[in-house]
Amino acid sequence: MIKKGSSGKRSKAGYDRKQRVAMARLGLAVPITNDAGEILDGSCPIASKADLADAIRTLGRLKDKRAARVHIRKRASELAATDLLPKSWTPRKRKRGRPVGSVSLTREREETILGLIRQGVFDSVAAEVAEVSPRVLREWVQRGEGGSSRLSTPKLAAFARKYRKAKAEARAIAESTAFREHLIFWLTHAARSTTEREGWTELPEGWAGDGPAPSPEELRDLITGIRNDLLYTDPLILIPECANRRCRCLFHRPRTPAELAVLRRIADRRRRGPGGER
Repeated sequence: MIKKGSSGKRSKAGYDRKQRVAMARLGLAVPITNDAGEILDGSCPIASKADLADAIRTLGRLKDKRAARVHIRKRASELAATDLLPKSWTPRKRKRGRPVGSVSLTREREETILGLIRQGVFDSVAAEVAEVSPRVLREWVQRGEGGSSRLSTPKLAAFARKYRKAKAEARAIAESTAFREHLIFWLTHAARSTTEREGWTELPEGWAGDGPAPSPEELRDLITGIRNDLLYTDPLILIPECANRRCRCLFHRPRTPAELAVLRRIADRRRRGPGGER
């Protein structure tokens, strides 16, 4: 235990240099060293609450105020005397909630953005209609999916899920429309040619020697027949839901054996010619 000496020059809270050096080695004072790292003296010695109060009072006279202030905080915590620290030293707690000036995600904005995205509107345009910037919309989605440095909230997490679903619904409607109205275009993208299987992005080799290429109408008729054969025989082949909410056709869900039998009879009646051509 450090004791105050009874002789010698007294300074720095009543401790002589020898005592201050010992206190610096024990972490009770800020060490003052030479170039070789040898402790020559100790600044701001604090062994008691009285020393702590004295150090706070004389802080303005010290050269290295920053190091002394860190030391005072440390010793105040070790002495359980943080109540002696000036109130200005206590960091203010940051208020939780949205930063000042930020835009909130209201129910009206959410419905506007999601409704437009389902109709195929680009994100930037949907954001502008909702009176927010595209950057704000991206930040909402990133925070909701945990991809931002800022914390997520249950509201933003739910919005991010609805946003991804709306994007998928818009694509499903577009692909279904292309399948019904632009079948060749759909095949060239959905059934591309590969080295293992011929597709619709190029004609097979030797096609020109087998006769004239089919017309667009003949191709459409052939493709429609193949599609119907799959729909009438494979219960798991489905058509994406159409935009008509009242549609009740069988092709949006798996079909029972009885329903497949009815569909096969319909397909047989639609065949044209003995070869099964349509």
